[in-house]
Amino acid sequence: MSRTLINVHKRLMRGEIPTPYVMVQTHMGYRAYSNRELSGVFDFAGVLADGTYTAEGDYYAGSLSWGAIEKSARVLDFGSFERTISPAKDDVLTALGNKQLQHISVEMDNVDRYFSKLIAKEPFIGRPIYVFIGFQTEPIDSHFPIFRGTITELSVLDTMTIEADEK
Repeated sequence: MSRTLINVHKRLMRGEIPTPYVMVQTHMGYRAYSNRELSGVFDFAGVLADGTYTAEGDYYAGSLSWGAIEKSARVLDFGSFERTISPAKDDVLTALGNKQLQHISVEMDNVDRYFSKLIAKEPFIGRPIYVFIGFQTEPIDSHFPIFRGTITELSVLDTMTIEADEK
């Protein structure tokens, strides 16, 4: 079971659709990719500082943002997410201990050879990858984490395919 903030719940009940996005943590910083343009908490204004609250209750710069060094609408397909546990015939503790690690395959647009040039400077293999879903105008801490893992394979053609496994 998962919990969401009341603001997020109300927006879902009104029929609003949240934005899924991928965060790749390279040596230079976070790079955010989605299937639509990212704005809101992904805006660059004042996001380069480590974000926390001051004693007066003010925000430090970047406190409600990832501080991504790049944001773009390059995701073509998020793939599917699969996780299973052992059949119910096993006892409960054994079933919970034998879960299958999650795997994800994300396809991104590389027609302009952007990623071909980028991964030569910033290798993606072995780097952390995160998949979230949330509303762009809501704080980052209200976004729901779907996947967290490590990039294990890349295929770079007209579409770049990222294969990642759960940590």
